[in-house]
Amino acid sequence: MPSVVAVTGFLGDPSDFDGVKAACSGEWSWRVLTPLDLGGGSIIDMASQLKDLPADLRIGYSMGGRVMLAAQDGTPTVALSAGTGLHGADARDQRAQIDDERADELRQDPEAFLKAWYEQPLFDALRTSPVWKGVEARRSGMVQHSEAWATVLAAASPGRTPAPTLEGRLGFVVGNLDQAYRVPPESFSYRVIPRAGHAIHLESPEATALAIQELFKELQS
Repeated sequence: MPSVVAVTGFLGDPSDFDGVKAACSGEWSWRVLTPLDLGGGSIIDMASQLKDLPADLRIGYSMGGRVMLAAQDGTPTVALSAGTGLHGADARDQRAQIDDERADELRQDPEAFLKAWYEQPLFDALRTSPVWKGVEARRSGMVQHSEAWATVLAAASPGRTPAPTLEGRLGFVVGNLDQAYRVPPESFSYRVIPRAGHAIHLESPEATALAIQELFKELQS
């Protein structure tokens, strides 16, 4: 029975993976964590925590995917809608500054931050998806942990995270409507989910589950 450790994205809830879990093999044993469950610090610190958790397969979405990429140790890994790092000091400095400002906004007015965060073009497809109302309701509980999420937003900024060396048993799943991350690294196995944006595991859980299972078979060979 394969054991799976999955990590959500920023502001994520373990139930975000319920649809994917239901569509995957019933023989799989799942443990779904959020970045806060891994200490809520830098990507490197969270990756260190992750490495202590045994798994036959690791899955990470967005920020969780960046944690997975930093934790590569030969364990089969599937990154969902995950960036592979920023290159260049100017780009990194600019992103770190943006995320610091966002973290301050989150601390000062969590409700306004949440509204602005999901109004980003990155989430256009999610906001028009039938699952959006449920996701929105879950995210409203984020305000109880706004300080912790603000800390991780700044600490785990791509501007403060070294670009990982991509190697080993690694696969990618992206949505074809995801303007930011729809082109995965060419030298690795990948799947593209049609008619899906950034939040592929929420918008298209069945297709995402199929892609994960196919990639897991490839990564085992």
